[in-house]
Amino acid sequence: MVAVNSFTPVFAYRGDATVRSPNYTEVRHQTNLTAFQNNDYKSWLANMNGRGATRFVNESNFKEFATAQVSAQKGDSTSINAFRAKYGMGQGNGNGTGRGMNR
Repeated sequence: MVAVNSFTPVFAYRGDATVRSPNYTEVRHQTNLTAFQNNDYKSWLANMNGRGATRFVNESNFKEFATAQVSAQKGDSTSINAFRAKYGMGQGNGNGTGRGMNR
């Protein structure tokens, strides 16, 4: 089980767990914390609504992701950085043109 009250909010905007995303809401944040605590992939997935890490996190690696997120909030980014490298998260560093497939 993960202690929820022992760390700061889950932001993880552009790989920085201390920065809030422009899409941050307290409701979504609390839902994510509960999902991490309960290892509830389906709740987290529904809450994320196809955004962010949903391209990289699946039911089989969610527990690893949740644990890494909690560690990052406590100031230890080792686990989340390893997760990102292992699953190819954030490798593009946002260098696209912002137009998706409509080049």
